Amino acid sequence: MRPALLYHRRHVASSLRRAYAARTAHPPRRQTARPQPIDPAYPVGEPSSPANPPATPPSSFAPWILGALAAGIGFYSLQIYLAASKPCLNPHIADLAAQKDVAARYDYTATSFDSEVGFSELLMGVNGLRKELARKCHGDVLEVSCGTGRNLGYYDIEGQDAKVESLGFIDLSPQMVEVCRQKWVALFGNQKAQQKLMPGLKVRFMTGSALGDMPLAPSGKKYDTIFQTMGLCSTASPAELLDNMVRHLDTSQPESRILLLEHGRSYLPWLNRVLDNSAEKHAELHGCWFNREIGQLVEQAAEQSGLEVVSERRHHLGTTWVFELKPTEDTVKKARADLPVAATRQREKEDQGGWLNKLGWK
Repeated sequence: MRPALLYHRRHVASSLRRAYAARTAHPPRRQTARPQPIDPAYPVGEPSSPANPPATPPSSFAPWILGALAAGIGFYSLQIYLAASKPCLNPHIADLAAQKDVAARYDYTATSFDSEVGFSELLMGVNGLRKELARKCHGDVLEVSCGTGRNLGYYDIEGQDAKVESLGFIDLSPQMVEVCRQKWVALFGNQKAQQKLMPGLKVRFMTGSALGDMPLAPSGKKYDTIFQTMGLCSTASPAELLDNMVRHLDTSQPESRILLLEHGRSYLPWLNRVLDNSAEKHAELHGCWFNREIGQLVEQAAEQSGLEVVSERRHHLGTTWVFELKPTEDTVKKARADLPVAATRQREKEDQGGWLNKLGWK
């Protein structure tokens, strides 16, 4: 056989053997590192997230929610516009003589009152105004027209240096007073909460009219602070109510205060038309007339009873009123002249001592 042909056959046979060996041979094992034991001193970290995570598709409900919100705002604005453009059918609806007594309505709304007004007061920031005034209360405090006790959590009554020495709550509605009492038990009824209260703090819940004789403070004296929120709109005799507060205030002390948070007429004519058009229906549902001239009532009562307005502020387009009243100098002198001689001398001694006397330094 020729050498060239023999070499060609050997090359083909060698190629076939290599191909068969490659098909039947097992693949080589991949070399992997042996896992190391975990050291407890070095916790295993979380796997790192990718630098650019895939964007989640927007919710399909978002356009519907925004649309419903816009529709609600538009409908509410339309109702206000219609009420503002509609002439008032009763031009005397803001007169006290034309407003019937609706105070009894609170006997039926006591259990649902907080849920009816809670959300709107939260949105309008009324809770902040309540807290601001409640923190100013000092000494023997009487809250008139206390309602369901919406100011309970704001008084300075915790610790040895608390400013409030006693708390009295009075309201014409026994149902409202009971809700107020239950709320106090929920907030301060347990032993842990009571330990935080000022030692000797006296708390009373009373049912009665703020137009008549109200109990004195536990010390047997008149009150250092009288506090009322949203009460002048609920009584048929707001001027008499203010005058009765002054009679129960310790006017022999210049530091005594009457604090008021009320709602009434605005300084905007169009908004007053809205209030007048809905005042009667609102009074029947909620038991208050929110279209009264609160500023005029308070100023007249203060002038007649010997008080002066320390501060007067308005919020929410003028419909929310905040007052701080104190006795005038002449009222303080007259009240001290009517006190027994020993009590008058003690008051004068305290005034001469000033802030050093309050610290216990003679």
